[in-house]
This record gives sequence, C-alpha cells and structure tokens, in this order.
Amino acid sequence: MTPVTDQVAHDGGQVSGDGMPVVFLSGMLADQRMWQPALAAYDELDGSRNAIAPVFCELFDQDTIADMARAVLAAAPKRFALVGMSMGGYVAFEILRRAPDRISHLMLVNTRATDDAPAIRRRRMLLAHLVAENTPFKGVNDAMLDDLIHPDNRNDDDLIRLLTEMADGCGPDVFKRQSKAVAERPDSMPVLADVTVPCCVMVGEADRVISPESHRDMANSITGASFVTVPGAGHYVPLETPDVFARSLRDLLAC
Repeated sequence: MTPVTDQVAHDGGQVSGDGMPVVFLSGMLADQRMWQPALAAYDELDGSRNAIAPVFCELFDQDTIADMARAVLAAAPKRFALVGMSMGGYVAFEILRRAPDRISHLMLVNTRATDDAPAIRRRRMLLAHLVAENTPFKGVNDAMLDDLIHPDNRNDDDLIRLLTEMADGCGPDVFKRQSKAVAERPDSMPVLADVTVPCCVMVGEADRVISPESHRDMANSITGASFVTVPGAGHYVPLETPDVFARSLRDLLAC
C-alpha cells in the first residue's frame, strides 16, 4: 500500500505540518476522492475547530483485513484519529486489536462490527467472481446504486460519475482482493467493549447495505459513543452529505 500524503509528509511515523493527524480509510472500490467534499466542507466550518492533517491509506494490494491493518499501521503517524467507512471500518477494528494505544479518536461510518454469515460469505465471493469476470469490468451498476445511495441522490450525475470512476479505476483484481478480505473478516463485536477513546458512529438513514439498526447496536456497545443517523444519505455519507460529516468530525475531534 502506498499512503497518499498530499497534505502531510511522513518521517519515521511523524507528520510534518500543522494539524491533528487523521487517517481516512475508504470502502471497497474507492480512493481518496471519497473524502474530498467532506474535507472541503470541514475547511469552511465556522467557529473554533481543530486543524487536521489528512492521511489517505488506499488498500488495493492486500488479501486480508489483517494485512490491510498492518499496512496502515506501517504508514500512519505514531498516534492519530481514525475514520473508517464500510470496509475501512473493518480495518479500523483490526487496528484497534493490534494497536489501540495509537488511536486518539474513532469515527465509524456506514460499517458493521459483525462478521458475515457463511451463506452471505459464499454469495459475496460468487458475486465478486461473476462481476470481475465481466468484460468490460463494471464495479457499480444500477441495482447496486439503488441500495447504495439515498433515493433523493439517485439522479445526481456527479455523484454517480465519481462512484463509477473510482470503481472502474480500481478494476477487477482489486475488487476480488477486497471482496475476499471483507468476506473473511473476523467478528469484531468483542473489540467494541475495549474502545476508550472518543467515538462517533454514523449512518445514512437510507443505507440498505448496512442497516441503521446495526449501527445503533454498535454504538450502544461502545462506552460513551455518539450515534448519528443522517437524513438524505445512504451508504456514502461523506459524499452524499459532506457538511453533516464535517460537523460530526469537528465535534468528535474537539472531545
């Protein structure tokens, strides 16, 4: 994995430049563009706030969640706030297993702590094989988009174009590796009781991939965690409602 560090530089685990280091971990078939609207909204927030130094870790080359976590820990600063969305949340749980002392704040967005049931795991791997073998590769289609984004955003051409470009840019090999990693991830519910840092759990009201109810259960398992259900968003809160995401990130980092 190569960390994208447009706004920060690494030197032995240290971040040069001002601001709190925040590591952003995207979901499947997504890159750092997932976070740009929210970071732009963060920069425009009124009032006092913590400046941040974003670190983007793009997880394209690993076959397991454990390998992804090791790659992030090797690239990240010594201590950092951690934001994980969807697959990035699964990686965040593994980082918490391995190095909880390195995390200062935790934000879990459109993700879940439970593992896949065997039937779901098999279906996920079959879908990955079928989609990856199609030529040309198409990482998102209309049926997926119906589940992924809020109905009010279904005709947002810019949003759909971005999701399509990110998925197509990742390609079939990344899709297969990430699908395998996600399918084989461990149950992380036991990890939640050990989270002691400020935490925010966030979900779009129309997320049909991972239910809002499962997010509430996750938040209830983390001592002191805040829980935010976001109107007007589905599975892509940072892209669909960047202003809401930015305000929640600001509030979390102020803790």
